[in-house]
Amino acid sequence: MKFELFDVYLVDFKNNIGGELQGKHYAVILSNFSYTDKTILVAPITSKKSGKKYRGGFTINCRDYQQNPSYEKAFVRVNKIREVSTERILGNRIYKLNDLDIDKLIKSFKNVFKFI
Repeated sequence: MKFELFDVYLVDFKNNIGGELQGKHYAVILSNFSYTDKTILVAPITSKKSGKKYRGGFTINCRDYQQNPSYEKAFVRVNKIREVSTERILGNRIYKLNDLDIDKLIKSFKNVFKFI
């Protein structure tokens, strides 16, 4: 399977500990595929519930990518970036981030990782 930067896939984040994200979530591809260890770097996406504050990432409008989304907005959790085995990726690409959201991702990355 070929993975491209900023593509979004469904990823199974099972068997985690403590505050780590768990379950199946969409995630944005942030690195090229490592043929050596068959892993890829991703930023998980979670549904954004109204009235709840989110930090360490940015908001996307789900209607830009889906016709009938469960939630109007979602939150890309840049602060929860992690390396995953490609065996955790379920199915084909769901969508690719648009240019506006790619810019938000880059700005959010710089904000979360200010030491860079």
